[in-house]
Amino acid sequence: MAVDTNNISESIFDTEDLDSECIFGTSKVAIDAATPQPVPMLDMSHKLRRRADIDTKQDKVAKLLEELSCEGVVLLMPAHVAWFTGGMNIRGLIADGERPGIYTNGRQRWLLASNIDGQRLFDEELDGLGFQLKEWQWTVGRALLLGELVAGKKFATDRPFPNMPLVNDRLRTDLRPLTPYEQDLYRTLGNAVVHALEATARNIMPGTSEAEIAGQIAHRLCRRGVEALNISVAADDRAKKFRRCGFTDATANQTCVLQVTGCHDGLYSTASRTICFGDPMPQFKLDFEAAIRLSALYRLMSVPGESVGSAAESGKRLSLNGPYEHEWRESQIGYGAGRFQAEELRKAGQDEKFGPGWPLVWQSKIGSASVVDTVLVTAEGPDPMTPTEGWPFKRIRVRGNAVDVPDLLVR
Repeated sequence: MAVDTNNISESIFDTEDLDSECIFGTSKVAIDAATPQPVPMLDMSHKLRRRADIDTKQDKVAKLLEELSCEGVVLLMPAHVAWFTGGMNIRGLIADGERPGIYTNGRQRWLLASNIDGQRLFDEELDGLGFQLKEWQWTVGRALLLGELVAGKKFATDRPFPNMPLVNDRLRTDLRPLTPYEQDLYRTLGNAVVHALEATARNIMPGTSEAEIAGQIAHRLCRRGVEALNISVAADDRAKKFRRCGFTDATANQTCVLQVTGCHDGLYSTASRTICFGDPMPQFKLDFEAAIRLSALYRLMSVPGESVGSAAESGKRLSLNGPYEHEWRESQIGYGAGRFQAEELRKAGQDEKFGPGWPLVWQSKIGSASVVDTVLVTAEGPDPMTPTEGWPFKRIRVRGNAVDVPDLLVR
């Protein structure tokens, strides 16, 4: 699906309000009081899918090793380790030099881990997935094991080592898109993120501090086994001054924008939701409606061949000669997501074109208003990874193409 964004203007938008009591009003207590549904543990069918996913990735690495004429590869970067293991979750306070890694010769695979971590990782993460173990004693350190592993051999790696080829650029094309197995994990993660935001927003009261709201979001994510990262709570007009604002002791009395990034299975998903206590102030309502339209435009450009740069140019044309003409200067509009919290796709003069299966996080920020969600790039159009659970939304049509964007929740 392609959206013609040339000569774009306000006139291409049709907006349909879809907020009603049947969507969110009657389910407020039931949704929040329900027993939390954790991210699923590995049942047999899940484990078989995960092993098949890992086997496919090992086959890709085997071909890469053949091209490089290398005997094996050591993967140490967290994103590469998560990719190869199908989403191994690494817990605890851990230094970079203690992090587990992966070694494979293309035929077999090993976990490289400290004696502190090896047993747990096999019990909770890797049992039955075809891995063997090479372990170091924490008192000795990882470097000695790596040195013994590669001595006298031609190895590739993803961290700089003398006389060893780097595989980072070669893995990049496989790292970006999510496999079908990973897309299912990503939807589960996105649902957990949305639940935490929406349940919190439905239940907070005027006068609640940003810090207390952030704590409630984190609590709900932890109950579902998801790590809460980069929580942002912007009360009233604070987001107008600080586009990346974290949270403080300020209290929410009129409006509140809640945003969080959740992490599980080595994947990251981000979303925001906005509430108003009573009817929104006229300026805030105008700002939010503008942010919704930009969000719809960005999402509909989540198709192969488009880019953050092309979306930015379309957004500029939409806002040209209006009150929001210069808002694009205040914050980045979008990032690569998935295996990264936020990966710049437009930098150093390069503007990477989206490919099928790429996860993206779009953020439309106008004044104090903000609309942030995660989508997956597909040839048919954006596949929302953080859709509304029990929340009002607007259906925006851009030249006949429809997208649903979370609206304000007025309480």
